[in-house]
Amino acid sequence: MPSLSKLEFEMIEGAFHDGLGTYAELMLANQLIKTAQLDQPLFDLSQCQSKMHNAIARFPAAHPQRETLENEIIRIRVGIEHGALALLDKTGSATLGKVRYVAKEVAGAKAADLILEFTNHPQLPISVKTDKSGKVAVAEGQTPDIGAKWAARYFNVSEPELNQIIYDLGFPSMSEMKRHYLNVAKFVAQVLIRKLGLTDCRPTDFSKAKVSDILAARHLFHQLLRFKKGSDGSQVIIFDRNTGYVKWESLLDGVDIYTLSNERISFRPSRPRANRPIGSEFGIKIDGKAVVTFQIKHKRGAARETDRRSEFSDITTRLII
Repeated sequence: MPSLSKLEFEMIEGAFHDGLGTYAELMLANQLIKTAQLDQPLFDLSQCQSKMHNAIARFPAAHPQRETLENEIIRIRVGIEHGALALLDKTGSATLGKVRYVAKEVAGAKAADLILEFTNHPQLPISVKTDKSGKVAVAEGQTPDIGAKWAARYFNVSEPELNQIIYDLGFPSMSEMKRHYLNVAKFVAQVLIRKLGLTDCRPTDFSKAKVSDILAARHLFHQLLRFKKGSDGSQVIIFDRNTGYVKWESLLDGVDIYTLSNERISFRPSRPRANRPIGSEFGIKIDGKAVVTFQIKHKRGAARETDRRSEFSDITTRLII
């Protein structure tokens, strides 16, 4: 079996899935145009198709990942056909007039990749996601801004509180803390413990943690659902890369947040690996099932082979589907 380094494998897969995400967005747009028989040119798929096929070609000829990725393209294509029909069914008797591609207009936590414009119905923003791991990121869910776009957004951490936590952890500034991603993991643990009022909990073990501030927990879950749809209130459609199935909701969507009680909330035990001071992913469960994870990541790509590889890159907030 031809071998690749872990870095090479990750970089190739990353390039492929970047192309696949764009492919899913544009394929869905084109399928909607064709299904609704619009007098609108189809979007050009050549660039994202080239990106995917060029990535696959970087694998050695006998590598099994070639077939795996080719099959993902096929499954997404099948899912798109069902997804387009389902989206049009959701709008009832509304008449689709135009499909706009707006995937690059993400400022302000917008989630939409497509905007569906109707002649007799309000426009509908659509967020297109592909999934393999059973998780989908919320709007601006992958961010280096752990202050405004994570701690403040989900846990109501004020700027004085933010600075106090950083100081209590022994760092003179945010930038100093970010010099190692596990420092940020310590910060994340403290935010969870302090803002949710966790008891029976240590930063290195959340397995017995209990929430004492249910209002803070409800706020967190409300915000997660809000940013799942983005600030533009997008309809989220999820295509499973393993099966081609179309999905719409996360596990959290099925929870009545306003009647949620403390005892129903638990945590994935964030225990560090050997020789690490703390774990780098935290999870929150409802009724024993994880509904959200927060993963703290270090520098990747080319930086992974440099002395900067341990620097903080981003925190990724994902909902379980």
